[in-house]
Amino acid sequence: MRSLPIFLDLSKGTIVVIGATPAARSKLEMLRQRGAEIRWYPVTLGREEAERVFPPRHDGGFEIFDGAPSEADFSGVAAVIAAAGDEIDTRVARHARRLGIPANVVDAPEQSSFLFPAIVDRGDVVVAIGTGGAAPVLARRLRERIEALLPARLGALAGFLGRQRARLRNSRLRADRHFWENIIDGPIAQRVVEGRTREAEQMFDAELSNARKKQFGSVALVGAGPGDPDLLTLKALHALQNADVIFYDALVTPEILSRARRDATKVPVGKRNGLPSEDQEEINRRLIVAAQSGARVVRLKGGDPFVFGRGGEELAALQAAGVPVSVVPGITAALGCAAEAELPLTFRDEATRLVVITGHFARKNAAIDWSGAADPATTVVIYMGLTSAPAIRDGLVAAGRSPATPAAILARGTCADSFAVAGLLEDLPSLAAQAGDGPALIVVGEVVARSKPWRAFAENITRSIAEAA
Repeated sequence: MRSLPIFLDLSKGTIVVIGATPAARSKLEMLRQRGAEIRWYPVTLGREEAERVFPPRHDGGFEIFDGAPSEADFSGVAAVIAAAGDEIDTRVARHARRLGIPANVVDAPEQSSFLFPAIVDRGDVVVAIGTGGAAPVLARRLRERIEALLPARLGALAGFLGRQRARLRNSRLRADRHFWENIIDGPIAQRVVEGRTREAEQMFDAELSNARKKQFGSVALVGAGPGDPDLLTLKALHALQNADVIFYDALVTPEILSRARRDATKVPVGKRNGLPSEDQEEINRRLIVAAQSGARVVRLKGGDPFVFGRGGEELAALQAAGVPVSVVPGITAALGCAAEAELPLTFRDEATRLVVITGHFARKNAAIDWSGAADPATTVVIYMGLTSAPAIRDGLVAAGRSPATPAAILARGTCADSFAVAGLLEDLPSLAAQAGDGPALIVVGEVVARSKPWRAFAENITRSIAEAA
């Protein structure tokens, strides 16, 4: 059963309770403690005995009713709890459902339209734990553990925060999540929990004065990794959870964006080859404007911000504008995709040098000096080179790299639709044609022969030879 936890406003209607079983009495006691207006059908008890069990309240919020509850007029009823323990519960639940009224049948989740959670009650702070009715003992155990963690005066803290928010009705700080996080996570909340409310109020006034003087937000340049959300660093995840605005690249997957704070504003500013996109100057300007408005901004980039991600340009622009900026490194595609393909980029006495190149300009004559990649002990990783595969092959071969050098295409690495294929450098264009849409990396070097896609390539060669024989 999938259920949505919802808090019911007990002032908006009457709660009907059916039965006099221990379960019914437990629900009655809980509802009375929370000030609910209750209509009780004891069913198996006479009125006199029922009044001895639960005396009527002077405020009129508790009434005992006779008769058959499955035929009763439920006008003004907000919810029905059936706990008679027999077929009456089934009839009452059916009657409530016909009227569109939520019904709970104790210990019968299949007949219920809502379930009671295990509750941790701290006044205005209520924690509900549910297991879909499958494991109530587990829910109680979890409640006990949470009870031990939460301060007894947590409700007082909620009341304190409510009073302070009321003071800020016309202030921008009323909706400033980060301001309130600092209050809750700092010494002010601790003073309230300790019962030192007057001291907390004085500290709050000082914090409020400081917050009103602040004008700038901040920007974090965050590396999202190669695509798998589980490869986000803890620091990156923390930045996403605290962001007000997220400017993200086209290579950032929906799964990674789902890890961000739900109510953060998410702005796509991605650049894709051959497609219209915002220029870098406009992205820089938007980052600065957002930070100057007081927002916590995340600039989210695939891989690492400083590896072909223009993070350095954005850092310089933000620093020049006086915007507080930080950098959260990410697992760059070369590392993440190679790891998935079981491709060691370096190997003792075999690959002692690693060269990382962008293939974006490979088709332009003399745009790339390939001579530094000609050494057989060098592993070459080429970003954004899929459409330039013929020029990359020609450049490497012309520089002295053997056409028989192992090469691989690693497309959409670490994502659900990742694809990897290996072969020889001379066949690089045909390998690239198999990759489909990017992003993709090209890896050239002897270490490719140690990878998972090369093993598949070698097996195909062996099979073809056997079939030809």
